[in-house]
Amino acid sequence: MTSRWRAVLLAGGLLAGGCAHRSPLVTPDVEARLAQAPGAFLAGRTAGLEQQAVLNRLDFIWGLAFAPQGSRLAYTRLGNKSYFLSIWDLGPPPKLLADPTINPYEYDVEGVDFSPDGALVATAGRDGSVRLFDAATGALKGERRTEEPLGVVAFHPGGKWLVVGSLKGLMTVLSVPGLEYASEERGHGGPVSALAFAPDGTLYSGGWDKHVRAWRTGMEAVRPGQARVRFERRGGSAVLGGTVNGKAPVSLSLDARAPAVVLSSEAATAAGIDVPFLKETLNVPGPLGTTSARLARGQTLRFKSLELSGVDVAVCDSCVPQGSQGVLGAPFTERVDVAFDEVTQEAVLTLKSGAPEGPGAAETLVLAPRSDFTFPAFVSDVTVDARGLRLGVGLSEQKPERNREVYERERKGVDEPQGAFNAGAVVDAQSGQVLAKWPLHRGVVATAAISPDGRSLASGGWDKRVYLFTEGEDGARGEHEFDWSVRRVRFSPDGRWLGVAAWTPQVVSGDSDPAAVLFGVRYAEPTVERRR
Repeated sequence: MTSRWRAVLLAGGLLAGGCAHRSPLVTPDVEARLAQAPGAFLAGRTAGLEQQAVLNRLDFIWGLAFAPQGSRLAYTRLGNKSYFLSIWDLGPPPKLLADPTINPYEYDVEGVDFSPDGALVATAGRDGSVRLFDAATGALKGERRTEEPLGVVAFHPGGKWLVVGSLKGLMTVLSVPGLEYASEERGHGGPVSALAFAPDGTLYSGGWDKHVRAWRTGMEAVRPGQARVRFERRGGSAVLGGTVNGKAPVSLSLDARAPAVVLSSEAATAAGIDVPFLKETLNVPGPLGTTSARLARGQTLRFKSLELSGVDVAVCDSCVPQGSQGVLGAPFTERVDVAFDEVTQEAVLTLKSGAPEGPGAAETLVLAPRSDFTFPAFVSDVTVDARGLRLGVGLSEQKPERNREVYERERKGVDEPQGAFNAGAVVDAQSGQVLAKWPLHRGVVATAAISPDGRSLASGGWDKRVYLFTEGEDGARGEHEFDWSVRRVRFSPDGRWLGVAAWTPQVVSGDSDPAAVLFGVRYAEPTVERRR
């Protein structure tokens, strides 16, 4: 353990003989009943919060999640030059297990979730990548670059699939651990702000389009003869994103006049093509005249679920337009129809044969619309209780988008307004009815976490506050103020803990206010219940 992290642990009281996993707010009798019933959780009216451990006082903390068994916690943090994934074993005694790098600091990483067995941690970032890490060692176990910047990620309860949500409304299903493309839905008209699975596999998604949508999930045999991929206009050409040989993501210019599918030498090498050992050549016209390009036969192009095998690829740097890594020429357009949806900025690719190539249909997880709940405010967060009956929803009358105007108000100490829908709300998962809401926050409510029993709600906002509410009470049962914006609150699966992720102003001494904090949740008369 580094001296820096030892200092952080000592500052939070974690190395001073305390126990972060066994809450001092729970009696030994209740503790024993929880231990005897795996998957059980505390239920009853909450009565307050007590700070138990400070895990970080140095960084901006973005996303936070508990492992399903509750013994581990992970958060994403912004370091000096990179984002990191900090994975903790909550003890006893508490221990920082791993702190791997995720991606450069330019790309925010807010999405983080544990697999149902607790063995993997997934992250989703604005660089468009979803990554899988070993939850014990922090080793990178898988990575996939998607077409759009990502904000959220959630594992399906079965553990074999996960869903990522983009800042442009796309929800993509990927396999685990291979992160292979399975299916997708354009679920929202704007950023997908939240993804949460109920135990029965129902997926709830929230968005800045002021909707919470429920999705049935199920396995279907899919024979994909069509795919929708993002495209850009560059220099008069449409540029599509795909992969070559399942290895290299590439940007490819569409040009039916070109007599070949062409790759740059760098892209070909990344795809596993040993360019210097290619013997065959093909004459390819380019801006500098005809080039004798090396030819790699029998390669594979993939555009999400649409796969083209047996593609001959010419390797020619001078034949590739600036801003792309290859050209989709006549051999591609002879096999695939391309139509452009200018509204969604997607190219619709359809096999002319009408059936996919290669092996038969594959069983994949697909999303089907079930319900659509509309709110008079932006949806910033959605969580589900242990039985899938109630949702915790974060609502904001102002768009939860940080900009210069927001920073200027914060710098000047100007309070944001309160509003009827600047609130955390408890919502019925079947009907979408708001059962209770508490509009105490000023300005954006960034996050809302429902307790496992569905009776209490924690919310956090850009007003630097975390509140704890319980049903039947108008006021807060607990309150804590941070030094800057609160980004995420989450109950542990057993209901004993509330984890909070916040930003902290960075100071030269490194002794900033808490940013990743573990609170003990106090219950008036706790009982122990089991998931059904």
